[in-house]
Amino acid sequence: MKKYLLVPALLIFIFFTIAEARGAIFAEEMTSSSCHACPAVGRTLYQIYSSHEYSFYYVAMVTDKVKEAEERADYYNTYGYPTTFFDGGYEIIFGKQDTTKFKEAIEKSMERERKKIFLGVQVKWLGNNSIEISADIKNNENGKYEGNLKIYVVEKTSKWKDYEGNPYHFAFLGYGMDENLTLNPGEEKRKKVTWNGTEHGYEISRDNIMVIGVVFNKEGKTRYSDPPNNKHPFTAHFVDACTAATPPEDSPPSIEFIKTPENVTGYRNVSFEWDGKDDYGVVEFSYMLQGYDKEWHEWGDEKSVTYNDLGDGNYEFMVRARDNMGQITQIKWSFEVDTSSPKVVYHYPRNNQRNVPVDVIIKIKFSHDMDKKSVENGISISPQILYTVQWKSGREIWIFPQTMDYEELYTVTIKNARRVSGQIMKEYSFSFETSLPDKTPPSIIYVKPYYDELLDDIEIKFSEPMDTLIHNGIIIEPWLPYTYSWGENDTLLKIKPAEYKKGNYTIKITSFMTDKYGNPLDKNESFEVYITPPEIVYTSMEEGEKNVGMDSTLEIKFSHPMIKEEVDGNFSIIPACDYDLYWNKTILVVKMKLKENTTYHVYLPMGMKDFRGMEMEKPFYLNFSTVKEIERNLNGKQTPSFTLLLATISLAIGIVLVRLKKNFLH
Repeated sequence: MKKYLLVPALLIFIFFTIAEARGAIFAEEMTSSSCHACPAVGRTLYQIYSSHEYSFYYVAMVTDKVKEAEERADYYNTYGYPTTFFDGGYEIIFGKQDTTKFKEAIEKSMERERKKIFLGVQVKWLGNNSIEISADIKNNENGKYEGNLKIYVVEKTSKWKDYEGNPYHFAFLGYGMDENLTLNPGEEKRKKVTWNGTEHGYEISRDNIMVIGVVFNKEGKTRYSDPPNNKHPFTAHFVDACTAATPPEDSPPSIEFIKTPENVTGYRNVSFEWDGKDDYGVVEFSYMLQGYDKEWHEWGDEKSVTYNDLGDGNYEFMVRARDNMGQITQIKWSFEVDTSSPKVVYHYPRNNQRNVPVDVIIKIKFSHDMDKKSVENGISISPQILYTVQWKSGREIWIFPQTMDYEELYTVTIKNARRVSGQIMKEYSFSFETSLPDKTPPSIIYVKPYYDELLDDIEIKFSEPMDTLIHNGIIIEPWLPYTYSWGENDTLLKIKPAEYKKGNYTIKITSFMTDKYGNPLDKNESFEVYITPPEIVYTSMEEGEKNVGMDSTLEIKFSHPMIKEEVDGNFSIIPACDYDLYWNKTILVVKMKLKENTTYHVYLPMGMKDFRGMEMEKPFYLNFSTVKEIERNLNGKQTPSFTLLLATISLAIGIVLVRLKKNFLH
């Protein structure tokens, strides 16, 4: 049903697109609050506008309320009220008429050829009873264009009431712009003006004000304001462009920090900078530092502040932005001032720790970001040894000894180390004793997988840290390219195949594997793994199954996790039907909406890859049917039904087409 609903919706969209491209139809209703017939015309115009059936705007020119409205009525040589002028007088309806007459006038105006003039109008709410109106005009004609631009300022719901006591809609308050235009071919102009309601004697509101921009052609044609009598002529200037705009909703002002004290710790002086903006008008700021300021600073245009000699502690700096509507936005920044001396908060080995390996990594962590040069120059180890250092962060340094002896007491001392901010740490030292020489050979704790399928890495766990250069310590037969890595303090070896090939493999771990002290593995070990390609191991429907329901689910289970996108993209059902695919681990679930009395053929080509990149070696076929099996007997022999024969032919043709498509794409 959706596809049929799309057609009228598309036609409506095209209609309004064309209408807006040519410009909205514009009407001026000449009316008076003392006119008996005028309310009915106002209701008709508002009904047509509210229906959105046409791209259409109108203004109620209440001549006894606005002098400019009365002057406009005089220009049209208006015979009496109500009179409605469409597109500058191209169509005229005098008096109260049926709604269809007004629609016909709009439709006739839409059929009229217009000059190719673009008009864009924007309106901003400035507050203080004022709006800013901008108009962009472009001549898309090949020749020079002359005309008149009028911007009508209207109230959507007027303060004035008609003869029946109901408020007018789109009542005219005055012109925001009223000026002649001269545009060369392709020329663009932008015009901007501020319109203040107070200056015109009105109190306006943001949600009730609207502007309608209209470009009238300079070329004039004689029309009569009292059809069909034709006794009140005037010179009509037809409309070439019309559009409207209302002030957008005002958002609170935005505000952001430009500068914040990223590294406050160690200093007592901090500076902040910020900026903000609003949809309209200026933005004022106020700020406060909690824990320092007693109250908010007065509103103003300040965008920066510096605080000097702050005491140690936690602070929160807050800034507010306020727009001319009184809307407030607030942001904050938390920071700490800490000018204390640094200290060591952690080190390894612990003080007086015994049996420390000679290849130990000495780790020292400080309370603050440190001046690295002062720390490196201030470290000494006794007895003296060779070492290198590496910083893990601004607060943690690692020391790598190169020549430590067994059964020796070492002392690490740190002098004159200072924070980045300059505070000096008190002298600090700790000691530890190295272990006896290690003569114990390493052993294997476990291997994974062990006589099982290789799906991921091979893991070999040793009893102690190992020499990370494996040399000939690992042998895989037949040879399989691989990479390796160490973890868990060099006790866990991970072997990752560079590619997966079908077959059985023997992994040998030889005595070339040694621990950190050079002790070889106590004995050679070996185990086997195997690699198999993916295949389909189960389907929820049997081959040739009959009486399958109209809403059915087919489950296809694979032996390995598959590359889902590849399987989904190559899955096909012949003949076509509606279906959805989703996965439950290694099971592809197919939810189908089938037709009655139909045989279906499911197909997946060979070459579908699992997560290791291995390909299926066989294509997959499955036939099932929504019809009951009908046996035919000719001369006592069972023969295939016509439906089955047709289904088989269809499957063959479908597979050929899939193959041809793939070959063509490749």
